Amino acid sequence: MELEESKNNGAIDQESQAQQNNDEDMVDRHSSKDGDEDKENISLDQAAESVPSANVAVGSAKKKRGNKKSKSKRGLTAPTGFEEFYVDAPLTAHEYEMEKGIYDLSNSFAQRIECAIQRYAAKRNMDSERKNVFDKYLAYGGIECGPKQFSGGLNAADLSDKSATDIALIKAIHFVAIDKDGDDATNYTVDFEGCAKSFFSTRMPLLFTFSSLNPEKDVKSRTLVIRNFLNYLLHHDVCPEYMDQIHAARRVCDLADKELPMTISAKFRLPGDFNLSCSELFGGSLQGIGTENPEWVAGIDTIGVGISPEKARQAFKVALAVHGSDELSRRYREQNAAEGVKIISDQDIGLEITGIMPTDDMIRHFYKSHPAAKGLEPVGKLRAKTWHSAYSPILDLTEEEALVASQKANLVEEYEFWVEDHVLEKCFVGMKLSATVRELSFDLKFFDSVFGVWCSFFTVLPNEAMAEWRKVEDEPLPMRKVESALKEIVDNESEEEQ
Repeated sequence: MELEESKNNGAIDQESQAQQNNDEDMVDRHSSKDGDEDKENISLDQAAESVPSANVAVGSAKKKRGNKKSKSKRGLTAPTGFEEFYVDAPLTAHEYEMEKGIYDLSNSFAQRIECAIQRYAAKRNMDSERKNVFDKYLAYGGIECGPKQFSGGLNAADLSDKSATDIALIKAIHFVAIDKDGDDATNYTVDFEGCAKSFFSTRMPLLFTFSSLNPEKDVKSRTLVIRNFLNYLLHHDVCPEYMDQIHAARRVCDLADKELPMTISAKFRLPGDFNLSCSELFGGSLQGIGTENPEWVAGIDTIGVGISPEKARQAFKVALAVHGSDELSRRYREQNAAEGVKIISDQDIGLEITGIMPTDDMIRHFYKSHPAAKGLEPVGKLRAKTWHSAYSPILDLTEEEALVASQKANLVEEYEFWVEDHVLEKCFVGMKLSATVRELSFDLKFFDSVFGVWCSFFTVLPNEAMAEWRKVEDEPLPMRKVESALKEIVDNESEEEQ
């Protein structure tokens, strides 16, 4: 019996093996009928369903998706032309001869700069931020941005008989307006240095946002675009008659990299705790806006949210004890005990910093060790002189007041302010300020508010007034013509009814 049973089992095993081989042959035959990859992936499941006795374990096959293009194929790793040590390749003989004709001095400056801008933009991989900076800089310098009229629909046949100069001029989207080119353009002058000074010191802080925590990176990413363009003009000898100006403009870019981040940080830190204390204690514009628990400004590099009365009294008394002379302290005590300290004058003025005097080791040790100075920043000194700012507010004065103001316009006064060290470290000699300065009755001046901080090369050009200007329409727009016609009809009908 055991022998027969083993024989039967062997027969069953052979039969199962044969059946399995037949099933696999069926799967192979089924999959070979269709060359499509998707059908081949699901053929095993179909074969398993058609043969119930098959012992084939088939998993569900996922449809393969095409591989994404690599970054190199998408152009994300291609050179942009703005790398730190990037330089334009030397010109070939053909390129030299072609550019010799494009930038020939017989062509006007307007034609040469248009061609240079077009060819420069074609050789640079600009992202949206760089292009925005470049377009804003050109627009501020008087270069129009947009397609030229009557130049659309060009094809290869239209350009076949044109020179390289003509093709560059036709395709240019940045161009010099007719009124700024030629002998009639007496109101305009070419000034690379002045344009760079004004753009970096006035327009850039208004047009772009900067991080208060890391402004250096934001500034350098924007000055790099302008410096790169100026280097291109020098490398290709676009306007050799203005070479000195272009070199001076590059130096302005270097200075902006250093000063502009400091002005941004100083604007967030000024006026400092001591000046806030004076405003809080003696009736300044920041009185009563302090908060005891300012979690909502945690991590923000600014202290322009006022100061509590308790901390104001502490900061003021400690600074007066450290920097106040015996005479100044005596006058304060006498006035405070009698009628109280008052503000006797205030003025909105421009200031230029002439000296920075941070605290010495002895004063820093006092602030660190004395119980009365716990939690306070050491206070140093800042000296400044009168600076006549183009952004100073226009006052509504009587004729007598205007006469007195004009006589004082050329007078230069010296000022001394008490400011914390962490604010002074972001200031530099030559920095320009626009501020409200108030004087206390015991002969102490303080910053009530600072509403403008500028670089040492602060420059205002007439371009500033033309930045948002639009030409007055010679004729009304079509819709306004319709509105005017309808109004005339209504007026005529009302007259007839009367």
